[in-house]
Amino acid sequence: MNARLLAAAGLLLATTAGAGPAATPSAAKPTPAAAIGCVDCHLALDDARITPPAKAFADDIHAKSGFTCVFCHGGDAGATDQEVAHDRKKGFIGKPLPRDIPGLCGKCHSDAATMKHFNPSLRVDQLSEYKTSGHGKHLAQGDTRVAQCASCHGAHGIQPVKDSRSPVSPRKVAETCNKCHGDAALMAGYKLPADVYAKWKKSVHYQVRVEKGDLSAPTCNSCHGNHGAAPPEVGSVANVCGTCHAVFAEKFRVSPHWEPFKEMNLPGCVTCHENHEIVRPTEAFLAEGDQGKCSSCHEASSAGGKAAAAMRVDLVALAGEIRAAREKLDRAAEAGMEVSRARFELSKADDALTTARTEVHRFQAATVHTTASAGFAVARSARKDADRALAERDFRRKGLFVSLGLILLAIAALLLKIRSVPGGR
Repeated sequence: MNARLLAAAGLLLATTAGAGPAATPSAAKPTPAAAIGCVDCHLALDDARITPPAKAFADDIHAKSGFTCVFCHGGDAGATDQEVAHDRKKGFIGKPLPRDIPGLCGKCHSDAATMKHFNPSLRVDQLSEYKTSGHGKHLAQGDTRVAQCASCHGAHGIQPVKDSRSPVSPRKVAETCNKCHGDAALMAGYKLPADVYAKWKKSVHYQVRVEKGDLSAPTCNSCHGNHGAAPPEVGSVANVCGTCHAVFAEKFRVSPHWEPFKEMNLPGCVTCHENHEIVRPTEAFLAEGDQGKCSSCHEASSAGGKAAAAMRVDLVALAGEIRAAREKLDRAAEAGMEVSRARFELSKADDALTTARTEVHRFQAATVHTTASAGFAVARSARKDADRALAERDFRRKGLFVSLGLILLAIAALLLKIRSVPGGR
């Protein structure tokens, strides 16, 4: 039994690295003996170094699909003698090197026939994509500090990406990236910032994704990709943002800024909105001051500066008119007045404000003014409806007070009349 445990311990020491070229999908067949030889004995050892991986593997997606230790680590899982179990002739490779892990995972995940058998929906180009990434290129050059498959997915307790327990699940992927990209000492060697995650947590994307639970909002891999992760090139930034913000991207392409930005090699959207710390845009972007974006390039007296000021005036005026109309409609509704139609009409002014804000990306003040003016007219009409409703409320209140006064006078007169009648009290 001691020899068997020694062999088991040796095998699990190899499994703690999570990979290594061994059996091909067609060459190895999962058997109950393999599971007993590796996992059960390693659990029996109760060793802090090797028992946790064995426990984790029991809930691994690969284990549930019938894969066992030998698929990644080779060797003879049924042997009770350590030398036999670790026989290189049987494919045992010992502790795999980080540079070997992508190739190991790719033996199955790049094999179309294998993936069709286990999960036809998974892509089979992850390995080729990884080789194009910054991670893959550095690994190919011998840099083992970079991320490879096990760095992100784990080694022995791998879960499907959609499983909330997976470190690359939609809710956790940013934290997983930050384990490396938030390490200032590590990032210094690549001349990369280590505050990306901290900045993203201040962004509107974070607020929508994490605080409101909308997982369609961008996280790291939404913009950088998964296995082929790389920063977007300057010229493709607008395309990356445009996958979600298509309307804004299209209007920016027809704006007078499109060509100058290309000539100056400015990264489109990022120039005004930043890349990670993307805050909710406001009309202040068009003004002078710390929040102003246009003033960084345009003097206030220039054509561009005047256009920005004009667009801001229109947007602020429309937003103010909508706010005033809504406040009055709310007061009228609380008083029991019928203003549902006016409220519905006011939603058209909201639409106009949204459209006008998107038109800013054309950088044509006349277009913004036309759209804002139409919304302003709707909001002003809604406010007049609210004024009429409030006036009717006041008229009804006055009528009620007059009626109440007349009723009280009538009651008083009746009481006096009763007292004047003989026998009255």
